[in-house]
Amino acid sequence: MKNTKYIILFAALVFTTVSCKKFLNVTPIEAQSGNNFWKSREDVEGFTNGIYARLRSKVAGTPQFFNGDDRAFFPALEIRGNNVQVNSLDNDGSNTFTALSGNNMKFILNNTGRYNSMMKNIMSWKEWYDIIAASNILYFEIDRVPSASLPEADKKRYKAEAVFLRNLSYMFICKLFGDAVYYTEAYHSSPLARISQVTVMNNCIADMTAAKNDLPIIYNDASSNGFRPTRASAVALLMHLNMWAAAWDGAGKTKYYEGVKTLAAELDTYTSYKILPITPENTLKIFKGRSTENLFGILQDFNYGEGFSLPAGFSYYFARYPYQGNVNKTSSAMAYLRDYITKLFPAGTTDARLTNWFENYDAGSGNFQFKKFANVYTTGSGNAITVTSDDSAIVFRLPDCYLLTAEALAELGDDNGAKDFANRVTIAANAPLIIKDGQELKDEIYKERCRELIGEGQFFFDLVRTKRVVNSDFTKSPISVGNLNAGAWTWPLSISAAERSANPNLIGNNFWN
Repeated sequence: MKNTKYIILFAALVFTTVSCKKFLNVTPIEAQSGNNFWKSREDVEGFTNGIYARLRSKVAGTPQFFNGDDRAFFPALEIRGNNVQVNSLDNDGSNTFTALSGNNMKFILNNTGRYNSMMKNIMSWKEWYDIIAASNILYFEIDRVPSASLPEADKKRYKAEAVFLRNLSYMFICKLFGDAVYYTEAYHSSPLARISQVTVMNNCIADMTAAKNDLPIIYNDASSNGFRPTRASAVALLMHLNMWAAAWDGAGKTKYYEGVKTLAAELDTYTSYKILPITPENTLKIFKGRSTENLFGILQDFNYGEGFSLPAGFSYYFARYPYQGNVNKTSSAMAYLRDYITKLFPAGTTDARLTNWFENYDAGSGNFQFKKFANVYTTGSGNAITVTSDDSAIVFRLPDCYLLTAEALAELGDDNGAKDFANRVTIAANAPLIIKDGQELKDEIYKERCRELIGEGQFFFDLVRTKRVVNSDFTKSPISVGNLNAGAWTWPLSISAAERSANPNLIGNNFWN
């Protein structure tokens, strides 16, 4: 991902041929794959970079000075159902995000506007299937490359990378929409129906487990660490796949918790990865994306031309100058509700996250300032200076894995083991140790995820996965048990008339459609 010009050029070459056919018929991507293409390591690397370009486009868009291709993927995942208020946001933003925090997806479906369009982009799974189709092609076609150009060990690594990317996509598809169309064959063409998300998760777990050890523990090229998958990245993905499956496979959940326990033991053998104490300096490192606790993310770096659209960053909504906007931006567009944030961080709490990541944390107004995402670049001068976020999108990092492990161990009845893993995170934050047991321990682990991962796009998934989405103690907009079971937790799924005609097996999410 370092050579931006090459990526953009290659992505345009590969994905121009891609876009002419839609997956949802289910017809796959037609990338350049014949004997004239798969000849060298450069061909493989270029095609792989094109898949990452697809991933970045889906969740982050492109800088507005390119084409105004806006995204709000991770912020939307954090704001949905969350305890936030909108202070001021241009265009349709106030209404859209107020509806989102209130779980009022029908309002979003029935309205239009800039921010509304960003929400509707999330309701499309086509781009995820583009990534899956390209990953399947990479896995299949890499064997065409002569071994003199690409040794067998490298072929295995690229195959494992393809497996990671397709399973990451399936994870997001199921977390967003529930049941999914599942396939792993290159150039698959027969129409398929959606199958149970639990089946998809189990397929992904087996698929990733089989390929995991073909990934490196760490890359010799430091620029790849944190942005190309390693074995630790695969462990993190497998933990999420297991915990999501456990949420929906009531009779078999114990095996998934045991799976996470085993994965945690493996992760502990990878000594290159360490959790960092919370300081301003370490915060910058973590959210730039190449620290010892970063496991996988999507690069943003102004210096290399790797930019996101402005609304793709959380600080666009929850920060103000000098962390976001121009010198006249003296108010944050959104803030956490005072009652919620003070439950997470009670007055008088010793917690490095509170002192380093917030300013006026309990203001509940535009005076609120979120400083967690503090990597920025500036343009202009004098009164025309504008500050823009330059943080990467972090998908997996070590504290996330430790807290998932703590959650799994608590569900297995191993309270001491759960506290040991959870307190790895509290110690790094100079926060009080978790000492409770039983259900209180489970609730505290959940709240620790809210504290540690705040702003990172985990909130609604965790709320749904743990079924706390029905409880007003954890969300200001609870979903009833009946509506939860009927699919109110999902995002509406947009399927065009043409796609329905091409694949009669496709159905949307009945609760919304």
